Amino acid sequence: MNDSGSSYKYDVFLSYRHANAWPKFVGDIFVPMFQHWLAAELGRSSKIFYDAEQIETGQSWPYELATGIALSKVMVCLWSNEYFSSPWCQAELGHMLARREQTKQNSGPLPLILAVVIHDGENISPYLDDIQRLPIQDYANPWLARDSPRAEELSEHIRKLSAHVAHALQRAPECDPCWPSLAVERFVRLFEYRARQRDVPSLGG
Repeated sequence: MNDSGSSYKYDVFLSYRHANAWPKFVGDIFVPMFQHWLAAELGRSSKIFYDAEQIETGQSWPYELATGIALSKVMVCLWSNEYFSSPWCQAELGHMLARREQTKQNSGPLPLILAVVIHDGENISPYLDDIQRLPIQDYANPWLARDSPRAEELSEHIRKLSAHVAHALQRAPECDPCWPSLAVERFVRLFEYRARQRDVPSLGG
């Protein structure tokens, strides 16, 4: 196993649905807590691919997204009903599931995906039952006050999540040089398909 991950660029790829006020919860509450506790677990700054920080506007974003997921050791996904209705979230999860299958060992798949359930959670596919998940539906409120008791409880849950993520990072496989090209192919194909559906210029146009 590769602890240093010299070919990787990020520790974690954060996958979530850009719908309703969830981006506010992710950016204002979840990410700051997660960055803090993961850094505490690792003893260094955590490197999290969070699209609101890493991706600039413009048509190159499918490439940036693909590179981000390909060069991240593990994925943390925030599951909700909206998450599973998003083609982009499905593509992100599908890419990491394929990597998990590719690197599976005799003892089973590596913990490359960790899930945080932020809403519902009753209708998640049984196919995903073996993915470790943290239910925080009671705390996933985009308008949660930072100094409230609920925020303190959420912080404790995210501290525990970070410990599991740190353990998963230690077990990350060597970075396969094929992963970036496979991710680019997947995400650019999806972008082109959705662009045709909306009749907008393609990446090559």
